[in-house]
Amino acid sequence: MTEDTGLNKAKSDERTEIVLAGVGGQGLVFIGGLLGRAATQMGRHVVQTQSFGVASRGGFTKSEIILADLPVAYPMVTEPDGVLALAEEAYHRYTDLKPGALLLYDADNVDVEEGAPGTGFSFVRTAREHDLEGSYNVLALGALVGMTGVVSEDALRGILDGDNLRAFELGLQLAAEREGG
Repeated sequence: MTEDTGLNKAKSDERTEIVLAGVGGQGLVFIGGLLGRAATQMGRHVVQTQSFGVASRGGFTKSEIILADLPVAYPMVTEPDGVLALAEEAYHRYTDLKPGALLLYDADNVDVEEGAPGTGFSFVRTAREHDLEGSYNVLALGALVGMTGVVSEDALRGILDGDNLRAFELGLQLAAEREGG
């Protein structure tokens, strides 16, 4: 069962806008590319843009992905339907989202007060516990896909292998456990 977000309510001719945000070196552009590849394999139109801070590692970074059934005329995210924040600064940039939008964050890198918006997962700790530190971003992508169904799980499975596939499956499992509990 998928959480009721704007992502699963999109009409076939609407855009779905996703933001993956954090700091340089977290592989956000990489997982954005994975999301885009999976969507194109499903026959969707995809645009991915990215922006980096002045530092190659450690500065604010984001990857924006737009998925649509029709060609994308405007390639910039205007109102995200879903945000994955892997760093503190990224989380605080996206706490004021439209109703129904999903905000996921890495509870190991983002400190929030009780009642703060969003859903936190311990992505870093979980990846370490399963010897998948280098793939924790793909683990986070698995949780995003598991909670939203924004792309087919099988489409992503078809382009992943090794540790990345294991991490993706673990992310799906985290999402399923959250929804079940």
